[in-house]
Amino acid sequence: MIFLYYDNPRMLAEQIRCWNTYPDFLNTAPTIIVVDDGSPSTKAANIIQRHLCRVPIQVFRIKEDIPWNFSGARNLGCTHANDWIYMSDIDTLLYGKDAKNMFEGHPLDQAQIYIPKRVHLPSKGIAPTAMVNLLFHKTQFLAVGGYDEDFAGHYGKEDTDFFRRLKRVTKLVERSDVVVRVMPPRIIRDACSRGRPRDKKRNGALFAQKRAAGYPKPVNPLRFTWERIL
Repeated sequence: MIFLYYDNPRMLAEQIRCWNTYPDFLNTAPTIIVVDDGSPSTKAANIIQRHLCRVPIQVFRIKEDIPWNFSGARNLGCTHANDWIYMSDIDTLLYGKDAKNMFEGHPLDQAQIYIPKRVHLPSKGIAPTAMVNLLFHKTQFLAVGGYDEDFAGHYGKEDTDFFRRLKRVTKLVERSDVVVRVMPPRIIRDACSRGRPRDKKRNGALFAQKRAAGYPKPVNPLRFTWERIL
C-alpha cells in the first residue's frame, strides 16, 4: 500500500490509526510504503516514530522539494513494492473490513486493475471514481513504464496518463464490495496539500500531446535524489 505524504502530519496520524486495525481483520497485514515528497516542515518519519504502527512500514524521502512531484513519488513507492500495489492518496482511508475484502475477498488476477467505490466523509455521499485509488500488479506497472515524470513540477494529469496506459494492458474491475473514505480538510486540516498553485494549463497541454502520440511509454524514472528513512 503506497501513500504520498507532503506535510500531512495529522492525516498521517489518522492513517496510522486506520492501519493499526488491519491485524484484527486480515490474515496477513500488507506492507505500507510512505513516500515523503520532500516535505519542508514536518517529515513523515517523525510522525511515524511518534506512533506505534502494528503493520510493516517503510518510509522513503525525496530530498528535493519538487512542486507536484506525484509521478516521481509514486514511481519511488512502486519501485520498492514486491507484487500487488494498492495506490492511494493520503486523504483516503481504507478501513480494515474493506481492506479484507480488497486483498483477501477473492483471488486476484494480474491481468486486472481493481478500483474501489469512494465516499466522502462524514456524509458517506458517493464520490467520483478516482484514477489514483487502484489495486494493480507490479508486472503491469513495469509493462507500461510507470508514471510519467514529464508531468512533475506542475499540477494534474499524471494519474490520468498512467491510468490510460494501464487500461491498455489490463481489464478494469470495479469493486462495489470495497469502500474507501475521503477525508475533507474541514475535518482534518492537512488532509490534502495546500499552498501551491493548481494551474492545470501546462499539464493539460502536455497530456493532450501524450494522448495524440498514443500515450508513449515514459523514460528516465526517478529523476531526483532520495533516501530510505525507515
